[in-house]
Amino acid sequence: MTTTDSDITTEVGSWPGVTVGPHRFAGTEFSLDGREFGHLHAGWQVDVPFTRRLRDALVAEGAAAEHHLYPESGWVTYYLDSEAGSAGAVRLLRLSYLARVAALRRRADPPGELEGVDVAAELARLDPSDAVRTAFGLDPVEG
Repeated sequence: MTTTDSDITTEVGSWPGVTVGPHRFAGTEFSLDGREFGHLHAGWQVDVPFTRRLRDALVAEGAAAEHHLYPESGWVTYYLDSEAGSAGAVRLLRLSYLARVAALRRRADPPGELEGVDVAAELARLDPSDAVRTAFGLDPVEG
């Protein structure tokens, strides 16, 4: 694993409730409550699932590319080509994680370790575009 892989895996693996394991098509998978929210392919690429609306906003603003194999899906691909690439990958994985946390909270019994995750505050720290805020169901002005 490269330093970038290790940095990404260490960061993402430290988030509440995250499970890190091997991905079925090689690489490292990140899951929350048994559902994948992204995976890393050995130092060169990160694939991340979103709702189609959120994926469209991220692709339109250049934060990610359409998935390299399934461009019509909600998945995006992000290529790691520098240290800035590592930060961009972690940001996308965090957005996917927060979307999953929000979805779990809509259930009757979200995992207890997620109680301390403030989705709105975390999104504000990521400073998303109005289109991304809207795709998350937030008012673009209020956040």
